[in-house]
Amino acid sequence: MARRADYDSAWKDALSAYFPEFLGMLHPCVHARIDWTHMPKFLDKELQALIRGTVRGRLLVDKLVSVRLLDGQEAWLLIHVEVQARCDSEFTRRMFDYHVRLKSNYPESRLLNMAVLTGRNSHGLDRLQAGVGAMCYAYDEAGCELRFTFPVIRLEWWRSRMAELRELAENNLFAVVVLAQLEATANGHARDRLLRKIELVRHLEQWKVPRDNRRTLFRVIDAMLYLPEELEPEFDAAITTIEEEQKMAYVTSIERVRSKQARAEGLKEGLERGREQGFEQGQRQGTAKSLTTLVMAKFGALPDWAQVRINEADEASLQKWMLRLLDAERIEDVFI
Repeated sequence: MARRADYDSAWKDALSAYFPEFLGMLHPCVHARIDWTHMPKFLDKELQALIRGTVRGRLLVDKLVSVRLLDGQEAWLLIHVEVQARCDSEFTRRMFDYHVRLKSNYPESRLLNMAVLTGRNSHGLDRLQAGVGAMCYAYDEAGCELRFTFPVIRLEWWRSRMAELRELAENNLFAVVVLAQLEATANGHARDRLLRKIELVRHLEQWKVPRDNRRTLFRVIDAMLYLPEELEPEFDAAITTIEEEQKMAYVTSIERVRSKQARAEGLKEGLERGREQGFEQGQRQGTAKSLTTLVMAKFGALPDWAQVRINEADEASLQKWMLRLLDAERIEDVFI
């Protein structure tokens, strides 16, 4: 039984731990405008107010950060990471919506929205050949025209420069995060992924990563490069060897015990769930079909993001959305 890649938590941890390095590597023009003698502030409370009531999937990561610019003024940066295979048709509209919400709630703040796209097949983005490109949300209706342009960082641009990334890693720890993400979306079999994962961890010492940063980067690598259950013991054995060679612990004894317990429980649960899966899957599909029909009857054509939410939801979520549909005035209110 394979464990899913936990891209969202990995990116949140990486942005929190290495925000200056993130900008220095992926958007140096913005990095150069910031007074780094003042610590950035992560505005979690303001961000939650911003996204409350919006429809968000599991593959979106946002960070709202306040920084002091060299001219002495404060600016807010909204970092939006799309950790998915392709950029959906709602992407530019969603970026515009975030900007409008921020500007409406905090009209005096200087704002910059930027997006990071991690997938290999970012639909319609082949033209973004440089490290930082731009996209826009625009419409023109009977002379009423709007155009909102924002910077977009496409990580796939770095795939042909992996050797350069490995050289950068010694001076910029965020290069390790980018390497892990690129390796996570690389083609190849599970064993290839295992070998790449072990190599990344082993290189943390070669890149002279400070020891207090190695465990953070190890967690990022481990979350992004998931492995099938049958390869996990081999990875654990390799990490034990690396720990002995480098004379440091990447995984505590408590974490090892919990990992083994989780695998044993997961195997037992998998066997039990296998017997129930047929019935539950049929029930879930029936509920999903009913919800889709009712939503379309009330609001019209189903947007792509709503179809994705329904396809990925469990039975409990589908039932909850069925109840919300009764009083919902907007389709977004159904999927909160």
